[in-house]
This record gives sequence, structure tokens and C-alpha cells, in this order.
Amino acid sequence: MRLALFCAALILTGFAARADVLEYHSVDEILETGRESCTFFDNGEFSLEEGAITEVDLDGDGAPDKVVMESRFECSTAASLYCGTGGCMTHLVVGDQVYSRLAKGWKAVEWAGDTIILLALHGSECGGTNLRRCYEAITWSEGGFKSVRTPPDGGR
Repeated sequence: MRLALFCAALILTGFAARADVLEYHSVDEILETGRESCTFFDNGEFSLEEGAITEVDLDGDGAPDKVVMESRFECSTAASLYCGTGGCMTHLVVGDQVYSRLAKGWKAVEWAGDTIILLALHGSECGGTNLRRCYEAITWSEGGFKSVRTPPDGGR
């Protein structure tokens, strides 16, 4: 019964397609959504593991920005609420701009004065399978996140 209710909730509330539906503007909004999801699932208690929020200068202004990894979110009533076989939502946050992707991991690389974020993606993102990862490179330029991929919001 709980499983049926949870599946219905995913469909009705849109949690199954969060990357394409929700538009975040802050770390607080991301955390609040994680907390609400956990509470909704059998009144669970939400917490963050170490490394859930990492400071990285993404835009080159010398001030720390944030990378939020839902793989470090914990819910007392659900073992895999925030991740699946495709990975976990990873959010890059600069001011009120948030770039969110389903990823299996990330790494910051410094190159020619730029911080480039490499996201390890599910192989299906590149025409393969789960076992064949591919990578997306993301950087900050001209006031926004840039990648050769189409953004999850279609470029809005």
C-alpha cells in the first residue's frame, strides 16, 4: 500500500521528472524540496551527509559558489529517495542561477583560469547504456552556465 501511494505521489507531484519541472533559485529551495520529499514519504526525517554542499568558485569572481549533491541527502524512511540508476541530481549554484543535472558524480577542473565542472552521466545520455558513462563539461560564461548540450530547461 505504501509503495502504491508513493508511486501515485511521484506521478501527481512531478518528483519523477524534477530536473525538467522544478526551477530552483537557491540552495535553500533545493534543500527544502529534499526535506518536503522526505517528510511526504512516511513522515521521514531529512538530513545531509558530509559533502552534500561543496563550495567551489564556479564563476571566477573569487567568491565561493555551491555544488549541491542529492546523493548526500538522507531520508530516515527511504533508502533511495534521491537517486536511481541514472544517478542523482547535482545542482550548480551561482547567486540565483541553478544548473541541475542527473549525474553519477562530478569533478571541478581548473583550466586557463576557468573552473570547468565535469559531470559523469548515464550512458544513455550518449547513446550507450548504464555501464558506459559519458561526461558533460559545464562552465560559467557571460553571466550563465554554458555547455555544448541543450540545457534541461530547453534554453529558457
